[in-house]
Amino acid sequence: MEATFRIRPARKSDAETLAQLWIRFMNEQAGIDPRFSVADDALDRWRNDFPIWIERGGRRIWVAEAAGTLVGFVTAQQWAPLPIFAASEEVYVDELYVVPASRKQGVGRLLIGTVEAWGTELGAGRLRLGVLASNAGGQRFWERLKARPYSVTMTIDLAQEPRSAPPRKGPLGF
Repeated sequence: MEATFRIRPARKSDAETLAQLWIRFMNEQAGIDPRFSVADDALDRWRNDFPIWIERGGRRIWVAEAAGTLVGFVTAQQWAPLPIFAASEEVYVDELYVVPASRKQGVGRLLIGTVEAWGTELGAGRLRLGVLASNAGGQRFWERLKARPYSVTMTIDLAQEPRSAPPRKGPLGF
């Protein structure tokens, strides 16, 4: 029997479950490319900002639920290019995650369909997103949804060991 998935806006009561899904997503990305690593306090910062994100009009978080269990989420925000470029309303897909057991069942498509509907409601002309260059599965997913490369971000590793960053001061949050 195939699972039925329901997409809905995230609620404050989803905070801890979503935090755990989010850190799984971050760790999975770091496993694909070690340059993608999160700070030791990233989860604390995520927990701090989550209530603000779900109340802010320009940012949305939707979750996918199956039998009362969260199996995925998407975060997106209204976005526009720098003013030196022609004006264009867009929606930026910040994060999309589906637990491995629920992949290839249409959950990601349902989540992105919700983002597309929101973008249409806003009058956005496109969705913008990023995917790790070494995440072949992620790239195939986006290509099936008709995404195509726009720009490529590259890095050059320097011969020296990077200095450790000074301790963070100031409020939590991103």
